[in-house]
Amino acid sequence: MKKYLTSFGIVGAVFILAACSSNEQATDSSTKASTTMNSQDEKQTKYPLSLSVLDNDGKNHEQTFEKEPERVVTNNLSSTELLLALGLKEKIVGIMQPDNQVTGTYAKEVDSLPVVGDKMTVSKEKIAEKNPDVVIGRAMAFTDDAIGSIASYNDLGIQTYLQEASNMKDKPQLTTIIEDVRHLGEIFNKQVTAETYAKQLEKRLATVEKQVSEKKGTEELTLLPIVAFDSTKSTFSIFNISESIQSSMLRELNVKPAIEGKSASPSLETIIQTNPDIILYVTADRNKAMDETAVDSIKGEALLQEVKAIKNDRVYTVAYDDFMDYGTRLFDTMEMLSTKLYGNK
Repeated sequence: MKKYLTSFGIVGAVFILAACSSNEQATDSSTKASTTMNSQDEKQTKYPLSLSVLDNDGKNHEQTFEKEPERVVTNNLSSTELLLALGLKEKIVGIMQPDNQVTGTYAKEVDSLPVVGDKMTVSKEKIAEKNPDVVIGRAMAFTDDAIGSIASYNDLGIQTYLQEASNMKDKPQLTTIIEDVRHLGEIFNKQVTAETYAKQLEKRLATVEKQVSEKKGTEELTLLPIVAFDSTKSTFSIFNISESIQSSMLRELNVKPAIEGKSASPSLETIIQTNPDIILYVTADRNKAMDETAVDSIKGEALLQEVKAIKNDRVYTVAYDDFMDYGTRLFDTMEMLSTKLYGNK
């Protein structure tokens, strides 16, 4: 049996925000002349703005924004969608090629954005050709071996913002995504819009927490996320999420990873031995042929019939971008699982 383990560090559909007041973008001359600022003006970003960002090695870098950024490159889908949710499409001058065909609220907008290159091969120089004021996205990508380090961009006069939710060194919580929303709102002078969105996310989280607290059992459930199940060979990959933001999302549901740590044998024996309460099958475009029959094959595997997830019909499916990224799609996945686990009790 072929055995391999895929380890990842996190994704969530975003909702259209109500348009913010025109006061967020500008104030009339009489307001500018006034010494007493109204509540809307108080939420305007004051530049220069300095923020500290944490790289994947745990080192902080101060980034200073002299004014509102006008040109942005993003390196992953969740950062792109966060900017779209804040009404910043016109500022996005480049994105990385998405891993999968994009679905959801912002699919058409993402498809219309210019692609700089593939995240595995694109160079810092190619990104710099877009003349961005800031590069935003997944922390792990900001190295000299990938898209370029924070320092190397700063040397070019380009600022960075690394999604805090993507940095495993900082042990991100699900609420870290909400903090990313607020930080981006501050950077781009969209604080009113960002705060509205952040409060929507907080409300969604509180709703799930209430549902779980009322209906959960005394013991934590266990979940095993797997991908690329080949029914002809019984081979697959196990996602290790024990130190990632996905683990934080599961804790909100009184669920923990069935496998802790960084290694495990992705075999039928592992499924039997861990005996998870839930199997979460993660689909991806590159595994489309296998994905079509995967769940039925898992449920029908004779050796797995005594596994709790099979016996209790708790084998669920989720798209890769909705589970293994670092944005608000994770809230959709949390709500889906909450409904599956606790909605009908």
